[in-house]
Amino acid sequence: MRHFLKDSLPFILFFLSQCLLIIGVVQLYLYITGTSLSWDIAIYLLILPFICLLVFLGFRYYALRAYYTTLAKGQEAVNEMPDPPNHLLAIVKRQHDMQTNQYANEVEQLKQQKQMEFHFIQQWVHQMKTPVSVMHLTMQKEKYNLPEDFHHSMQEELERLQQGLDLALYQSRLQKFDRDFHVQRVYLKETVKDVIKEFKSSFIRNQVFPVLNIDESIEITTDKKWFRFVISQILSNAIKYSKEESDKIHFISATTFGKITLKVSDTGHGIPSQDLSRVFDPFFTGLNGRNHRESTGMGLYLSKEICDALDHDLSVTSEIDQGTTVVITFRQ
Repeated sequence: MRHFLKDSLPFILFFLSQCLLIIGVVQLYLYITGTSLSWDIAIYLLILPFICLLVFLGFRYYALRAYYTTLAKGQEAVNEMPDPPNHLLAIVKRQHDMQTNQYANEVEQLKQQKQMEFHFIQQWVHQMKTPVSVMHLTMQKEKYNLPEDFHHSMQEELERLQQGLDLALYQSRLQKFDRDFHVQRVYLKETVKDVIKEFKSSFIRNQVFPVLNIDESIEITTDKKWFRFVISQILSNAIKYSKEESDKIHFISATTFGKITLKVSDTGHGIPSQDLSRVFDPFFTGLNGRNHRESTGMGLYLSKEICDALDHDLSVTSEIDQGTTVVITFRQ
């Protein structure tokens, strides 16, 4: 009703102005003829049209009430417009239905295209993992027949390729996260140790070594597969941006006020203060990504998205040339 009265206000004011104009004309005519218009007649001439106006507005609101009620529910609720009471609204309804159908068709096409891309990436990553595994086994087999520098270089490139494939795989899976996660109780230290084992050669090659200070009895509620990916991304960055004098990466657990936290601290190059607020932005590489090693800018972004989906809190603090600390807080 409020919106209807607001829309009808110009019409009401115009109608009342015309009534006053007519009364004024009548009063002027009677004044010229030497008579006057009594107040009771003037009020009658004003009230009678006003009653007719109210009746007209009542019928008009009854005809348009379905439109105002539908639109008051919000844009998301307007799936189908009511039957139009006049020709103008019939045109509006026809245009609305045409646009709605066109929008629905476009959304359906985009969904199908997205689904095809999802399946393609899944198949492509799995197909690429096979030759990568074969090359890795070949490198292990020919380890003593190849120059040490060449072997280390090829091993590093294979690991980077493997990490890139994992990044693409998990990025595509994240779109269907609700269909691909299983929450369970896992031991924190055991899970972290499993990830560290996967980076054993990277630790040795970069002369950086993990230090675990995690209580073996601590259990967390999470999805083990997704959580391992988060830890691997944090660990990969800690190793990637380590300095020559960096020698340790610390894993420290704590329980405070019923919340379990895991801190991963390194003594690497650190993150510039101007980049710190954007480390979770997609494709943001920052100064370190440009100056030290190639970076996709997706690792921390995906880690943040995964932690949010798992109801974990992920934060980063850092000082340039002092190191970086990544903190994961688990809500139990």
